Amino acid sequence: MARFRTILASMLATCLLGMLLAMTACRADTKLEANGLRIMQAEFVQSAGNRAPEASAPWTPVTLPDLWKIRHPDTHGTAWYRMEFDYPQLNAQEIYALYLSRLSLNAEAYLNGTKIGSGGAFDEPIARHWNRPLLFMIPPTTLKPRGNTLFIRVIAPQGSQGMLYPPEINLLQHIQPRYEQAKFVRTTLNQTSSLLIVGIGLLMLSLWWRRKQDTAYGLFGLAAFVWALQSLNFYIITAPLPTALWELFVNASFQAIAALWLISLLDFVGIRLHRFNQLLWGMLILSPLSLLLTPAAYFMNLTDFWHLTTMIVVIFGLALLARASFIQHNKDAKLLLTTLSIILLFAFHDWLIHNNIPGFNHWLVSGEEYLMQFSAPMLFLIVGLMMTSRYVGVLNNYEQLNQELEQRVVSKHEELNHNFQQLQSILKEQATLEERERIYQDLHDDLGAKLLTLVYRAQDSNNAELARSALQDLRDVVSRAGADSVPFNDAMADFRIECDKRLSDVQIQLHWDNQLNDDRLHLTQPQALNLGRIIREAISNVIRHAEASAVNITLQPTAHHIALLIEDNGIGLQPDTDKSKGRGLGNIQKRAALLGGEVQVGPSIHGGLRLCITLPQSSISYPPC
Repeated sequence: MARFRTILASMLATCLLGMLLAMTACRADTKLEANGLRIMQAEFVQSAGNRAPEASAPWTPVTLPDLWKIRHPDTHGTAWYRMEFDYPQLNAQEIYALYLSRLSLNAEAYLNGTKIGSGGAFDEPIARHWNRPLLFMIPPTTLKPRGNTLFIRVIAPQGSQGMLYPPEINLLQHIQPRYEQAKFVRTTLNQTSSLLIVGIGLLMLSLWWRRKQDTAYGLFGLAAFVWALQSLNFYIITAPLPTALWELFVNASFQAIAALWLISLLDFVGIRLHRFNQLLWGMLILSPLSLLLTPAAYFMNLTDFWHLTTMIVVIFGLALLARASFIQHNKDAKLLLTTLSIILLFAFHDWLIHNNIPGFNHWLVSGEEYLMQFSAPMLFLIVGLMMTSRYVGVLNNYEQLNQELEQRVVSKHEELNHNFQQLQSILKEQATLEERERIYQDLHDDLGAKLLTLVYRAQDSNNAELARSALQDLRDVVSRAGADSVPFNDAMADFRIECDKRLSDVQIQLHWDNQLNDDRLHLTQPQALNLGRIIREAISNVIRHAEASAVNITLQPTAHHIALLIEDNGIGLQPDTDKSKGRGLGNIQKRAALLGGEVQVGPSIHGGLRLCITLPQSSISYPPC
């Protein structure tokens, strides 16, 4: 008995800790660190477009938090919020982020015309973030000290409650801890409690399987699984059903859980009222049927009715437990009475949040956090211990389950730490890329301008051609520095423009034939640079040495290779010329080798030189889907 009390006290402390974390997270959201900005005023308009409406749209001023059920009772679908603000304390060297503490169901944000983040799909299946905070990092130079415009697109299909709480802009280092804490409270704790409840459900069903006459165990185990499925609504992003059906399941599941709870628990303590049980079964069946058949415009009103009816039925069940506790001195009934009373209190708290009744919400301990999700596991734990106390043989299995759950909690903590470290690495990499881009821009603006001056001031064609080639190399490095890969055909189109310009300047006609139709092929940055310099070297040889009037460049795909043919009608390769020297053939062969290809040189049917570069298709990548 002493051990039972110790375990019970630990479970109560765990549940209270979860509720304390929830209330602490909510109170933390009311405080702003230095440099922080919470936007309390906005303009609202309903619009189904995926772009922000124009200024001429019927924008309506609203104060945040904006609860659609109160201020826009007939609104559902997609709506936009527009917020204009200044941020004079901006530090260009720091990284800023936009934090959305609560919204429904999904949102994306645009700051000064730049999309800074999205919660996911706005089409079915719609991403669900009604109980998840969102954190969007703001790209550098997007946030300005003056004249910022923030658009937030929110979607709340019919049957769900649209809302937007005040957005906050602050340094990432200030917002990140609160975001992680809210994510832990709303997601990780729910996932952990769901695992715990599933384990208790399995235990109850295993007991019922051994003693099928004890239906209370089977019903209580079934209630545990319904609760675990319903709890998915607190942390999944993509629901397994369309939004309308998922909302129906979530709302009807409360009646199913309450009915299964009362039937099993009253039976467990020896209270058997046939008519009351019939009422509970009727509520369990009629709730989803009525929600399924009611018009969408009345769905939310009907869910409010069923939730209120469920609380009234639970109060009657508590009266039955109170009679058994004090008249019959049933200790199990007294414990269940205390537990269900706490759950009912938190359920009433959540019902007030759900209905947003004016004049009542200022009573709430938490304005944003739903608490029933933390109290319900207490009932499952207590009843599980009460039932397993009658089956001492399975106590060791239950303790093993607790150990496994503790390991999963530790694993979740480690996962959060790992994700945070990955985020830090990404931020460092982003800063490195920005610095590299700045250096490339300086090269382009300074060195590029000087090379361009040399092109125009060069006294002979060779010097002009050399300066022009150097300028093009610089442009290649700068233009491709920021990209991981470039489409093959896009790169070839750039090379064609360059070749046509260079050849036309010396009155040589270019015939270009690209027979490659696969737009999925991509070149990495080094591959694009090497291939471009092969073509440039070949064209330079034609201009300087071939004495040609026309050049044919052909790109032909084969089963496993891509052949690049460059032919001219000039004087060709003279018999006494060493192929290993001159005309840049050595450079061409080295660069082709870097691409995994081969080079063949021979006479052209047009009388000049024929250069064939064969590249394996396996060396050219396909971009990830």
